[in-house]
Amino acid sequence: MRRLKLLRVDPAYGSRIPGVEGLRALAASSILLFHCWLYSSPDKTHANLGPLSRYLFPQLPLGVTLFFALSGFLLYRPFVAAVMRDRERPSLWRYLRNRALRILPAYWFILLVVALGLQTALVYDPAGNWGPGQLTDPGILARNAFFVQDYSGRTLLTGIGPAWSLAIEAVFYLTLPLLVLLAGALAKTARTRRGRRIAALSPAALMLLLGIAGKVADFLIGVQPLKSILYWSFLANADKFAFGMAVAVLFVDAKDQLLRLPRWWPVAAMAGLLAVAIPTAKFTANNAFAGDGSNFIYNTLMALACALLLALVVLPGHAGPRLRLVRLLETRVLVGTGLVSYSLFLWHEPLVYWLSRHGLTLAGTAGFFFNLLLLATTAGILSALSYRWVELPALRRKARQRPGPIEAVPAYQIEAAP
Repeated sequence: MRRLKLLRVDPAYGSRIPGVEGLRALAASSILLFHCWLYSSPDKTHANLGPLSRYLFPQLPLGVTLFFALSGFLLYRPFVAAVMRDRERPSLWRYLRNRALRILPAYWFILLVVALGLQTALVYDPAGNWGPGQLTDPGILARNAFFVQDYSGRTLLTGIGPAWSLAIEAVFYLTLPLLVLLAGALAKTARTRRGRRIAALSPAALMLLLGIAGKVADFLIGVQPLKSILYWSFLANADKFAFGMAVAVLFVDAKDQLLRLPRWWPVAAMAGLLAVAIPTAKFTANNAFAGDGSNFIYNTLMALACALLLALVVLPGHAGPRLRLVRLLETRVLVGTGLVSYSLFLWHEPLVYWLSRHGLTLAGTAGFFFNLLLLATTAGILSALSYRWVELPALRRKARQRPGPIEAVPAYQIEAAP
């Protein structure tokens, strides 16, 4: 771990949360694995891996849902602590500036390399066919650069494929200050910790209702491209942040020793996670990623499952399953992968297209494992380089802006997902 660079920052709690980087690594790796399975074969077929192809691989896009839960937890945490402890709110301007420094430099750099260098950005050709190619249209490039590509049928899902989720994240970044102001206003009328806790949970409840309403609206609307735009919008995905925000409230109560969880709660949380995830995956397998609004039950329940996993990792507990899980997430490989997970998230899908286009991938089951090794290696190298030379300088700018007492904490610990 000595090679992981430490920046002097003033985090929300002064100490890192074990397992968070590992969760990022799992989220990014699951998406890389899914896209390798989906796109790497030169004959455009999926490798037949038996039960894995039927039951596991279709669930791997849930890595994005886990990223959303992490963002809800990590970004809401310092604000909810101020609300519940009746202290001064962190600067919203500094928060917005930090968000820009965190996501824009690496995203802009990789977008330009993918669009103009690798020429594997997602584009529509004159016939309306969608696929990887060179993105040179200044208007479409600008839409992608500022995360508004998904608000028009002409540019929907263009650019870097996984960046559709960053467009949703960006709206959440801008919405969170309004939610924080709402929680603060409600907390002003509260005279007890219980009242402030309810005020802090109110934004999470609102996000849950927004997400469900967006999914229902998408299910009912039959007009294209409005239906597709709504499906890929913040409104239809807001509930995926809500559960992580609720975990942030529990985390603060636990830190303040006002939430005393029983020793058996990690076992109950694991059982609850499995009880939610397995039946949901089994009974909604045919429409889990249909993209037509019929998957709203799947998405909300799986967001709950991801939040249970997050709670299992970040909330205190002494049961064996939790400790073993945290130890696994704290291994050097997972912490290192979590450190570069943002760049890995952006690089891997355009690289799949590039490797396949240049005849470097193989078909079949054995070919899939070769493709996975090749993709993981090339994406890992590029991610490490872009982290070192693009992300890290921006993180240092964030660290320099913080006044007052500081302490050495890994910079990656205080970041939102991915």
